[in-house]
Amino acid sequence: MKSAVAGIIDQNGGLRVVVTQRWRMRYHVKKGERLFIVPHLKVQEPVLGKDQIDLIARVESYVASQL
Repeated sequence: MKSAVAGIIDQNGGLRVVVTQRWRMRYHVKKGERLFIVPHLKVQEPVLGKDQIDLIARVESYVASQL
C-alpha cells in the first residue's frame, strides 16, 4: 500500500514532511499548524536515500505554491 505525502507548517514557520496514510495525517498536526497534502502523490514506505531529498523538494515546492 502506498502512502500520502504532506507538508506541515508549524507556528514558527518551519516545515516538516509526513509520509503516512491519508486518514492518519490529522494525528501529525498540532494546534496552530497548517497541513498541506500533496495531491496525486503516493509513495512506497520507507522512502530511502536520494528519494528522500527529491520528496522533500517536491513538498517544499508544493507548499510554497499554496502560500
